[in-house]
Amino acid sequence: MEQTTGLTIALILVAVAVLIQGGMTIAIWLALRKVPDHIEAIRADIKQHFDPLAQTVTEILSNAREPLRTITSNLADISKMLRERTSDVDGLVAEVVDKSRTQVMRIDRMVSDLVQKVETTSETVQRGVLAPIQEFSAVIKGMQAGLEFLFSRRRTTSVSEAAQDEQLFI
Repeated sequence: MEQTTGLTIALILVAVAVLIQGGMTIAIWLALRKVPDHIEAIRADIKQHFDPLAQTVTEILSNAREPLRTITSNLADISKMLRERTSDVDGLVAEVVDKSRTQVMRIDRMVSDLVQKVETTSETVQRGVLAPIQEFSAVIKGMQAGLEFLFSRRRTTSVSEAAQDEQLFI
């Protein structure tokens, strides 16, 4: 009998569990029936707040279409003009750089020629003018020394002075 009592108790527990599950299922079903009503209320509330906002945004966008088209067209024109001007400036800069390079080369040649001419002139002046002046100066100094020797009083040198001169010479 003990087995039947244990079995009866287990059966009662299973029956209670099934009844609880059935009750829970009915409760869930009743709660789920209310969900569409809640969703509809939330949707209506959102629609009530969102419709004026959507209408305002739509009006703003429809009013802004024409100015945006004008702005877009102006930006496209400005972009095209800037591209053309940039290419013009690029060509102008390239031309100026080429001309500047040519002028710098020309100035470099002129300065090189000028330096060479100055060197040539300096050499010519040294050979043609300074060398004869140096020779003439040497002749004058020689004549001056000769005249000083002729017109100077000859003094007699003493033996001690001659010895000093020899010591200096050595």
